[in-house]
Amino acid sequence: PHMVAKKAMITNPEQLRKNVRRCMRKLLDKGKVSDDPAVQEEREIDFAWSMVEWRTFDPQSPLKAFPAGEGQSRDPSALELLILTLKKAQSAEVHYACCAAIAYLSVRQDVRSALVETASGPLMESLDLLVRRLEATDHPGLRYSICAIATELGKCEAGLVRLRDINFAQALERLRQKKGLPKDPALDIIIDYLTLELRPRIT
Repeated sequence: PHMVAKKAMITNPEQLRKNVRRCMRKLLDKGKVSDDPAVQEEREIDFAWSMVEWRTFDPQSPLKAFPAGEGQSRDPSALELLILTLKKAQSAEVHYACCAAIAYLSVRQDVRSALVETASGPLMESLDLLVRRLEATDHPGLRYSICAIATELGKCEAGLVRLRDINFAQALERLRQKKGLPKDPALDIIIDYLTLELRPRIT
């Protein structure tokens, strides 16, 4: 489990923004990247949770607060970095932290649109990546957070269309059929809800 040193809760948005940027630098600056996988993993988790803390106290859109850089070697936006980290990392704890942060950010309409409508770059494959992570994991928290993201994305028509495109409901059904998966009534309720939502509408 990720140990967090008890520190005074920071609620100042400016301070929280600085904290997110510092976490991002540690992942993006070539000179700061660690060779030690454990250190790197901890930094990835710190970054994801820093996004959650920031979002709790700052109403601004993450797309405006942490946009992508300019030019050829542009740095990714914070949302892109969450997706890139989710793609690259091997650890279920990192996957969980990233998906929890994405779920938390997806409450915003502009973030939902970015995840389902971006036609190029890291965000383009975010939904396919979520299905892959959902099917490969034994981490209950990760399953919940991916289902939470899908629930948010399903609030807009474009999100429903994309989730149907990638057969998200079938992925949920395969998850339910998985051998050796402990019974999880709460997850069953969420899966039932999403399966119903994703049924093609008869017009």
